[in-house]
Amino acid sequence: MSLATTTQGWPFSRELLRSVRELKRARRRGGCATGCDHDRADDGRLPWSTDGAYGGWGGHEYHGTEPGSERTPVVFVHGNQRDACDWERHAEFFLRRGYGGDDLWAVTFREGTPTHAAMIEKLDAFVGSVREYTGAESVDVVAHSLGVTGVRCWLAARNRLSWVDSFVGLAGANHGTVLSTWCADTGFARGPYRVSEFLRDDHDSVEGHPLARLNENETPGDVDYYTLRGTEDPLFWNCRRSPELEGATNVAIETDHDGVRTDRTALEYIYRWTAGEHPYDIQQQVALPG
Repeated sequence: MSLATTTQGWPFSRELLRSVRELKRARRRGGCATGCDHDRADDGRLPWSTDGAYGGWGGHEYHGTEPGSERTPVVFVHGNQRDACDWERHAEFFLRRGYGGDDLWAVTFREGTPTHAAMIEKLDAFVGSVREYTGAESVDVVAHSLGVTGVRCWLAARNRLSWVDSFVGLAGANHGTVLSTWCADTGFARGPYRVSEFLRDDHDSVEGHPLARLNENETPGDVDYYTLRGTEDPLFWNCRRSPELEGATNVAIETDHDGVRTDRTALEYIYRWTAGEHPYDIQQQVALPG
């Protein structure tokens, strides 16, 4: 039986099929939407060895800037079937506004669709290495899609709230998705949909569900929380407000799932929330915005 047949009668079947195809295409490219030529666990763009545990980029040598900075480092975390290449444009935007190379970091998980347990382990190692390398006590974290609940799980599981100043969650399934419930219930939960059981929207009705436990306190600690969601995001059919967190600054913009990360408006929000200043403050410019 084809997926098209099994989704007949579902109001979101067209969006579901499109999402499945996009994830499958990304998986064939090794989880890199831009077709980069780096292995997922390649640590050649980092100033430390990961022993094949994860990849990514960051630091003054990678960005071609002077070493050191007085800013809070920013750590970017990708979503399902993506990698650190997602954040190259963001790094350029930040560099043109006074950030140094030692302030900008992005992780690539070894698997295109990592489990939450794997994200907890790798995030602890990555952020710990950023802190050690830069001497910073804390970082700002910007995460997209699957990376949002990954970061939240890491903060809770390892009690790393003191490591983070600001957390920006972009299109995260903080309260699950109808799509994930459907995938889990029909057995369509392999490959890029292996996290479906964790992100089901009816998690509150499942005894001891990890997402329900995580949401007992949605914004813990002395962390500034921000979320951004797209009004045209098909992933959140019938659960539009899933990305929002109680106690956070929650904003919606007119875009889709990827646009919450890539649109100019999204980039401006990300910068404002992490840098604590307007992105077009002329006093902070090292070059005119592109």
